[in-house]
Amino acid sequence: MQAIENKKLFMLDYHDIFLPYVHKVRELKNLRTTLYGSRTLMYLTPTGTLRPLAIELVRPPGNGKPQWKRAFTPCWDATGMWLWKLAKVHVLAHDSGFHQLYSHW
Repeated sequence: MQAIENKKLFMLDYHDIFLPYVHKVRELKNLRTTLYGSRTLMYLTPTGTLRPLAIELVRPPGNGKPQWKRAFTPCWDATGMWLWKLAKVHVLAHDSGFHQLYSHW
């Protein structure tokens, strides 16, 4: 609560923006790929760096598959560390894709 009051907690929310496109991709037949909507919770450190605390990836139901959502946090075991890195890759792809479409269109 103190982080919110001191304006140290931020959210990067690409969930609602990308979900219509995620639906369209998931409706395609014979496609072996998918997209996710993402939300990232970040903390502003004393040095001025935004440090990600948690990433939620959401895949809506479609093409006969159920909804899937999972939250990822920094982890120190090998599997958890790679899942955290892959979640960050999705967020970076969302951020750069949104930047390219929104800023340069």
